[in-house]
Amino acid sequence: MSDQKTPIEALLRPRSIAIVGASSKGGGSGNKMMESAGTFGFKGPVQPIHPTASEISGQKCFPSLAALPQPADCVVVAVPADGVLKVIEDAAAAGVKSALVVSEGFADAATDEGRERQEKLIALARANNMAIAGPNCMGIATFAHNYAATMADIPDTAVAGGVSLVSQSGGLLNAFAEHCGNRGIGMNYLISMGNQAVVDLADYIDFFAADDATKVIALIMEGAKDGRRLRAAIERAAPKKPIVVLKLGRSVVGQAATLAHTGTLAGKHEAFEALFRQHGVALVDSIDELCETAGLFAYAPLPKGNRVAMFTVSGGATSLVGDLGDKAGIHFPPIGAATNRKLQEIIEVDRSFNNPIDTVGMPRLRRGANMAKLLDVLNEDDGLDVVGLALGMRIEGAESHDALVAEIARAIPKARKPMVVMSFVSSSLTRRWRGYAAQHGVPILDNPEIGSRAIRHLVDYAEYRRQAGSRKPVSASFDVPKLEAGRTLTEAESKIILGKAGLPVTKEFLARTPAEAAQLWKQINGPVALKIQSPDIPHKSDVGGVHLGARTAEAVEAAAAKVLENSTKACPDASIDGILVQEMVENGVEFILGMTYDDQFGPMVVLGAGGVMVEIFKDAAVRLPPLAREDVHGMIAELKSSKLLEGFRGAAPRDVDALVDCCVQFAAFVAATDGQYAAIDLNPVFVCPKGKGVRIADALIVTR
Repeated sequence: MSDQKTPIEALLRPRSIAIVGASSKGGGSGNKMMESAGTFGFKGPVQPIHPTASEISGQKCFPSLAALPQPADCVVVAVPADGVLKVIEDAAAAGVKSALVVSEGFADAATDEGRERQEKLIALARANNMAIAGPNCMGIATFAHNYAATMADIPDTAVAGGVSLVSQSGGLLNAFAEHCGNRGIGMNYLISMGNQAVVDLADYIDFFAADDATKVIALIMEGAKDGRRLRAAIERAAPKKPIVVLKLGRSVVGQAATLAHTGTLAGKHEAFEALFRQHGVALVDSIDELCETAGLFAYAPLPKGNRVAMFTVSGGATSLVGDLGDKAGIHFPPIGAATNRKLQEIIEVDRSFNNPIDTVGMPRLRRGANMAKLLDVLNEDDGLDVVGLALGMRIEGAESHDALVAEIARAIPKARKPMVVMSFVSSSLTRRWRGYAAQHGVPILDNPEIGSRAIRHLVDYAEYRRQAGSRKPVSASFDVPKLEAGRTLTEAESKIILGKAGLPVTKEFLARTPAEAAQLWKQINGPVALKIQSPDIPHKSDVGGVHLGARTAEAVEAAAAKVLENSTKACPDASIDGILVQEMVENGVEFILGMTYDDQFGPMVVLGAGGVMVEIFKDAAVRLPPLAREDVHGMIAELKSSKLLEGFRGAAPRDVDALVDCCVQFAAFVAATDGQYAAIDLNPVFVCPKGKGVRIADALIVTR
């Protein structure tokens, strides 16, 4: 009976379907849905619902859903928008657990009527525990279950396999199916999710993660209905299966300036990027890269490291593969001395080999058992994690290429590492080589640019999987004051909160007058910074509200008076709390650490080049808290300014461990206070020489 399936299973693995909206005259989306079920060889009942027709396309009709002999697992709805809700009501009354709504005219219409109609659809689904795909979608197809109710153009060349796709774009779903069909990359589910009114992207990811026939999860997405649900679904799925994403709408025309620098460093796209990077998700730039990367994941085992060796039969191709591989971030380590000697003996040349390896022409590689011997040598080298052959593959094949690739096929079952083939002739794999990977277990990539990026994605996901078990984000709870909404805190107020959270703020005192500033200086007894404190002056230096390096009581009093004079002159209506007398941090490298709040994902942590450089270079890395130490090391590695931490141009190496500790603690703080703050800027955070720690020299907190 249908109630033995969960609603999502009834939607995605139905045993029977009903079609509402098929016409006895033929044509239309309902009829195409019926035809697709037959094309895919669906074995269950396909039951058109029509008030007067006795049959449609050879299938017996029923006058209503209630008239079915047993409730269908899923009802396909292809009627005008104003008739959809009645069909869903009838389906719920008849015991149907799922629906696929093709109809447009809901939130996609961008009208009040359409949005109201979608809200009613959601309410019906929740009240009756129904899984509803769409509305405004092209349908669902799955090769593993020989089921389809879709209007997608799935080519005859399409083959079953382990890649499952869910897409917000119907046109790009068609392109994905066409490309995979042309290349022989095996597919399982092809799902058009439409408006995601009820079943959303997170639900599909959870389903794919538990689906034995799905080996790789592919997504084409514009945005997320619920960022936090999406994050949770990816966190559950990524440790089990690779996820490959083509994220649309990544370009940013411009972002409005905000009080906090972090608002200009981290926007909507950066939130998605952070989510994907933290969970080993491969973010790709095109349909071609989506297909090639998913195909590589489907047919290649995960490597143990990031050391790649590529060999070719062409000197020029060796350079091309090296250049494009380096651009993609592939690590080509030098070939070790022992392996080099063995390769020289096999190839019969008296020179050392670089990596990528030029085998000095096809004849040497094909002579005798040379290819098999070369693969054995590279397979046994513990300094290499991935081995690849790059060839100018011909669309109709070539005897010499057949022989080399066949040797790789023979080597793979006993290989200790992934072995791949890469064509450096684009679109050459659509005839002779179509489906070769599925038939022989040899991953084949289409061209050195996209292929190199696919290899990099494989290496990165493997690293994520190795760390997934040991990665432990730091969480904590903090007792923080409840503050007025939409308020900008002064530096002094901000640092009191941050200091109580265990963050390394500078030693400082708030003076009400210049004379009091001179007295408080004695408790620091060293060079100080003097800063105006006003909730109305968030950027103090812009109005002359900062003086650096005062070293005597007299200098402190004079500088404090000047800071006060400048600020009141520039901002006569500003409320002045006083002058902050703050220890100077000398010999520190400036970074920014901050948080900005995203309505979909919540707080995002930003680390980047600090001081005045933040607005010029926008050199920043973003993550979603809480963070593990590995996350912060990854953020630092992304920054161009990270070279300053290494002891740039003779400077002392910086205290990276202290910076990592500070970032982890800060991330724990913003995760624990999720929803309270709109933005936090710690800028600059001075990273002192190794062993000397870090100091937060300035801070700005804006409440939500």
